[in-house]
Amino acid sequence: MTGTPVDRTTDGVGHTRTPSQGPRFGSPPHAPGSHPSAKVRRIDERARLTHAAVLAERARIARELHDSVSQTLYAITLGAFRAGGLLDQNDVTELQRIIDDLLQLANAGQSELRALLTDIRSDRLTSGGLTAALENLTADARTRNNVDIRLSLADEPDMPAATKEALVMIVREALHNTVRHSAACRVDIVLERDGEHLMLLITDDGRGFDPARPRPGHFGLQSMRERATAVGGTFALISAVGLGTQLRVSIPCAGGH
Repeated sequence: MTGTPVDRTTDGVGHTRTPSQGPRFGSPPHAPGSHPSAKVRRIDERARLTHAAVLAERARIARELHDSVSQTLYAITLGAFRAGGLLDQNDVTELQRIIDDLLQLANAGQSELRALLTDIRSDRLTSGGLTAALENLTADARTRNNVDIRLSLADEPDMPAATKEALVMIVREALHNTVRHSAACRVDIVLERDGEHLMLLITDDGRGFDPARPRPGHFGLQSMRERATAVGGTFALISAVGLGTQLRVSIPCAGGH
């Protein structure tokens, strides 16, 4: 007597089933390609984050070029135009002063461009980690800008490299803003452990400003806030006209201890 062949594989609880019964538990299998695998989704997410980081870096470079090199070149152009007008007046003394100013501006522009290119090409996180990177960054800023920058650093934190990189970039942006806008004589940078968080405090004695007042064309604060948020942290600012500025960044520590 013939009959339907029986698949004698078990269903996981000691019973047998025929092919027509299908699996007893779980959802029916999807057709190939109907849903992306978890691996593909992870690759897509990494690609999205990488693209976002590239766009953010391009925007930062554009801001730096505008705030430094572009404005310096514009000042040189104005000075050269004025010098040309003085030739007709035969004002040698004033003409010499303008030429000296133009030479200083040109040298400053070269220094700003070299610093920007060095920053683009270099790996900010050295083998010494976050603390060494902050020491190198502040030493360079201290030398180039003649500002009293004081560091108080905790031991090297146990954090992902991306988080450390974000903290270095926040300090870099803060120092850039301080040098260009605050007229500060002293900057204090503190990196300390506070319970389950790592705290970064950057305080200057500059002119300060009103945080509630719109500042069109200034993207530094927004950039720092976005960097802190991207690694799971928070960003806060305290400032008042004539009273300096303090930035506070809080980042959760790995493992909470």
